[in-house]
Amino acid sequence: MQFQRINHIEIIEEIGSGGTASVLKGIDLNNGRLVAVKVLWSNLFKSDEMRKRFVFEANQYLYLKHPGIVSLKDFIIREDAYFLVMEFVEGNNLEEYINKVSGPIPEIRAIAMMKEVLDAIGYAHENNVLHLDIKPSNIMIDGSGRIKILDFGISNESTKVNTGQIMGSPLYMSPEQTLGKNIDSRSDIYSLGITLFQMLTGTTPLRGNMSRDELFTKIREGKLPKAKEVYPFISDNLQAVIDKATCVDMNDRFKSTTEFSSKLLPE
Repeated sequence: MQFQRINHIEIIEEIGSGGTASVLKGIDLNNGRLVAVKVLWSNLFKSDEMRKRFVFEANQYLYLKHPGIVSLKDFIIREDAYFLVMEFVEGNNLEEYINKVSGPIPEIRAIAMMKEVLDAIGYAHENNVLHLDIKPSNIMIDGSGRIKILDFGISNESTKVNTGQIMGSPLYMSPEQTLGKNIDSRSDIYSLGITLFQMLTGTTPLRGNMSRDELFTKIREGKLPKAKEVYPFISDNLQAVIDKATCVDMNDRFKSTTEFSSKLLPE
């Protein structure tokens, strides 16, 4: 590992990595508590734009105070790197949980979990913050079974995202995200619908074995299979919820996470 000690944080091990950053597990020597430390890849740290995004992410966490969103403990700036020191969540992310523990999640449990996710994302939306990368691997389940949302790294204020830049994870992107325009809170609604599909079936509606262009074409044309075709035990109500959340036309989706949540149980 490149970093063994970061100020008062002693690094134990690397616990994850993505396209832009590594996540390290450390111990805060001031209080003996475990923390997660996110650090930009060294080659990306040279980019002014990437450093600005990292600072923006830190600012997002500073004022997103919600029990369902991982909290920021410290932001450390050094000449060679920036570090986000985050709350450490002991447990599995939702993708690991589906793949290794549950398989398709029973509806009652899936509804309870999704309501927690919707409450946290709804809070972010109320503060004019879009997540833009909602997927099971960015949703942690802690030791008590509670939900914690991770990684607002490509999030942005809703008034500043329509730049033409494509952001997100392709399998979970809304049609408008694949175009980099007309993005708002309903873009997160779409990704939440794909996440619910995966929770209930154990898989994503589209697979990653096709080219990006093929994938984006299917997303834009709305060519998603029905969840009940993948796992026939899904209720008609939750199939209807997924269908509405993942409509190609944003105007046909749920208008808010509150409306989404209210439809999870049949009336």
